[in-house]
Amino acid sequence: MKFEEGIWYSFSISGIVDIPDKGEHFILLHDSGRKMLLRTDYYVKYNYALGQIIECRVDKVNCTGQVFLEPKHPHYNDGQVYSFDIIRIFLDEESLYNAKVKDVFSNEIDVYLYQTDGLQTKKNIMLQVVQVKKGLPILCDIQKGKSEIIEFDYGKEIKLKVKSVKKYNSEDFYILYDGDTIKTKIKVKYYKNYGFDIGDEVICEIIGIESNNYFIVVEPKNPWYKIGNVYTFTKIGIEKYAGLEEDKAKVMIVLDNNGNKCGVPINKTIATSLQERDKIECRVIGFRKGRPQLEIDQNP
Repeated sequence: MKFEEGIWYSFSISGIVDIPDKGEHFILLHDSGRKMLLRTDYYVKYNYALGQIIECRVDKVNCTGQVFLEPKHPHYNDGQVYSFDIIRIFLDEESLYNAKVKDVFSNEIDVYLYQTDGLQTKKNIMLQVVQVKKGLPILCDIQKGKSEIIEFDYGKEIKLKVKSVKKYNSEDFYILYDGDTIKTKIKVKYYKNYGFDIGDEVICEIIGIESNNYFIVVEPKNPWYKIGNVYTFTKIGIEKYAGLEEDKAKVMIVLDNNGNKCGVPINKTIATSLQERDKIECRVIGFRKGRPQLEIDQNP
């Protein structure tokens, strides 16, 4: 059985396992017999118990074939509007947000509000839950007007500058702007080897828009690889599955020049021919979060 992104599936919690360097995970069992892993630390306040049946959305499937799940929140549904306690309203020219609110579990969440006048004296505000990630709701101001919806050119290259480094929800981000207006943020951990400094100019490709429609999503130009070119990568193994997955498709794992693992889909014939090789020629077909997306070069 193949899980599809965006689709909800039912699982039973069959156990808990502690994985070295990755922490404690729930073992989730699907009716098909497939087993999945779900980190426990994001969902402590969900009060899960062994044997419980839970609903999970397939959040994404990465380049190695590993499936990431997001369980249904106990209180929030995607697309619905709820009241959130206001912690504070602030103005920071280097921030992507101007308000901090608290969810039902007392998690503090940053949000951008289009109008803040009069909110300093209010205790709560109605916000839309766009979706939930890692147990935290992604929130959107319901006062957004049609004229404020972001338009973007998919695939267009733009020049941005690194304005600052900010921490949001416990993660560090580079804040990128066009010299006047903040346009987006990118996680430091994905691009730490790019050597970005404050004030640096960064050429980026527009690859989408954030789920809350506030900012564009970009992929900085990779300094080492170009799309369409063939490079030699070090193979570290061929896997039939990732984690507890029982995928039938095989994935070859290679290392890029920064030591990042990259998954390359392969069939049985290619897997056999490459079994004894340590170096593999791959063509770059794209980039995601600083890593090259690859395919086997069939014409070395």
